[in-house]
Amino acid sequence: MKKSLEYLMWAAIVAPLIYLAVVWNQLPDIVPTHFGVSGKPNGFGPKWTLAILSVVSVGLYFLMRYVPHLDPRLNQASLSEHYPKLILVVLTFFGAIQMLIIRSAIEQKISGIFMNVVFVGVFLLLAGIGNYLNTIKSNYFVGIRTPWTLESETVWRKTHQLGSKLFFAMGIIGALVVVWLPDLWKTIWTLSLILTTTLWIVVYSYRVYRQEQKA
Repeated sequence: MKKSLEYLMWAAIVAPLIYLAVVWNQLPDIVPTHFGVSGKPNGFGPKWTLAILSVVSVGLYFLMRYVPHLDPRLNQASLSEHYPKLILVVLTFFGAIQMLIIRSAIEQKISGIFMNVVFVGVFLLLAGIGNYLNTIKSNYFVGIRTPWTLESETVWRKTHQLGSKLFFAMGIIGALVVVWLPDLWKTIWTLSLILTTTLWIVVYSYRVYRQEQKA
């Protein structure tokens, strides 16, 4: 991995902590830690709990950065060279959400802009993952890992080709639509698209596997 990417990953992790330190005195001693669909807080805790999110970021970094190297198939089918870029995108997205949560804690509410940024961010992240899926080679840790994709290189390849297109399309269409929906429907829309797309891909991988077995 390039050192520049490694530095950018840690910058994405550290930036929310720096922002938290800068606005520390603006935060009340007790801050919202959970918000309802309406945007109103329904859970509270001491302000230091906002730093816990950075601990989660560090854990996410080590999980994505090093766990795949435990894969016994990694030497035969390594991860795509674009994988570090995906890690950076995920960490940057998570860091941006952390900073928005800190800002919301200062304002004691979640604004409509916050909701739109979060949901659009989720869909753009999914589109980015879709753009990456087609480059992944078979492994046990990253990608669409069903019993059938792990059993056959052909099923893996075809499933990821379809998954790449579906995730990218879902991300773009979802982002364009979600900003116009009421808050409750943003959640319904997002979950529905993700579940439908995931189910489609899983069923497809099984069908391709069955066709391969009959051939």
